Amino acid sequence: MRKKSVNLKEHSIYLYLICFIYLYSLFALDRIKSILSFKVDGIPTTNEIWLVLLIVLVIIDKKKIYRYDLYLGICLLMYMIDVFIGGFNTDSISQYFLAILLFVIPILLYFSFSNLSSSDVILFFKIAVLVCLIYATFAIILVRKYAFFIQLIGLEGGQYIYYSQSRPRMMLGSSITVSYYFNLTLPLCFYMFYYSKEKVWRVIAFFSIATNVLATFLLLSRMASLCMIIITLYGILYSIIFRNNSYRKNIVLFMLFIVVSVYAFQNYDLSRLISTELYKSGVSIQERLRASNLGLYIFSKQPILGSGMGSFFKRAYIDRYITVDGISALIDPHNMYILILSETGLIGFIILFLFFLILFKRISYIKERSLRHTAYLIFFAFLLDAIGGSHLFNEISYSNIFWIYMGLFRVISVKDKTCKTNECE
Repeated sequence: MRKKSVNLKEHSIYLYLICFIYLYSLFALDRIKSILSFKVDGIPTTNEIWLVLLIVLVIIDKKKIYRYDLYLGICLLMYMIDVFIGGFNTDSISQYFLAILLFVIPILLYFSFSNLSSSDVILFFKIAVLVCLIYATFAIILVRKYAFFIQLIGLEGGQYIYYSQSRPRMMLGSSITVSYYFNLTLPLCFYMFYYSKEKVWRVIAFFSIATNVLATFLLLSRMASLCMIIITLYGILYSIIFRNNSYRKNIVLFMLFIVVSVYAFQNYDLSRLISTELYKSGVSIQERLRASNLGLYIFSKQPILGSGMGSFFKRAYIDRYITVDGISALIDPHNMYILILSETGLIGFIILFLFFLILFKRISYIKERSLRHTAYLIFFAFLLDAIGGSHLFNEISYSNIFWIYMGLFRVISVKDKTCKTNECE
């Protein structure tokens, strides 16, 4: 009995540490994240690199990695070999190593949650839904009060005084990064609303869905808004097909989506979401197309092994633009797939495709159908949003959140697969 109590205590510590990383990624200010951080070309990076690594070393169980993650480990090793060889093409060793760390360190989170119980995972999902409600509410407030907020925390931004509506940058990152985080978390909100047996969490999930949808619209990311709409429609349709006793919830959610959408379009300027004219979209469409074309051009120069991580699309920078062979564009291609091709070539692209395919296969081991589809939906949201952003490779805070979600689903899938193999009841 005493041994069981100790185990429960240990599991609580693991959960607290994971929650710390999650909340730190979402709420810590840039000035906090830059404390004791590495500098690259004189530019502070983020202390999340060594902070996450330190926590991973505390909570990871190496025995369970070897047993359950052999194929993923092989893919990751092959990718690192490709990255190492491609590194001979790089001009900046510091940018090269920074790019590697920003990508690899968060992935370690995926392998680190073996000692969590299923109840720990569900508790974390509840926390994530509550945090999403708080974060989305904060985002909605900042759309109209951004100037007040940045002055409150002591940042320069007097120009925002004259804006009645802003696309606020938050602690997690840019408005696009924040909206992509909302996409990742929205499926969890639907899961909690439909399947939680506790009324209080169904209510929290209901308001979290409402604020999530509204905040995503107000942050004015076309890709995130499209993804949010797909998630919402899928969540409702899935419930109609597989839960015959939830018609009332379906009607409530459908009406909620309509009301929130009408409210958003009537009270805010959302023309950017529906405009087809390039000049109304500012730098977004035109400059992203140029950045994508530049990424493809860089890929064409080194199509097999790539140009090396961080060679052209630098992770620490001051100037937002780069010039390669007379072609100028944004320093970030804003497309994960083009970034992979340009930096690690066809070999790296194929290896990562296999890595994500195995990751997707792992999700299929989750026994509970509704939870399995929730994981599928989060994975889909990540892949769709990756068309409009390379956040998994260059924004560690966002990457932390994605790999925490995938790591928690790994806990469930491994337990369910083991139970199936042993013919558990």
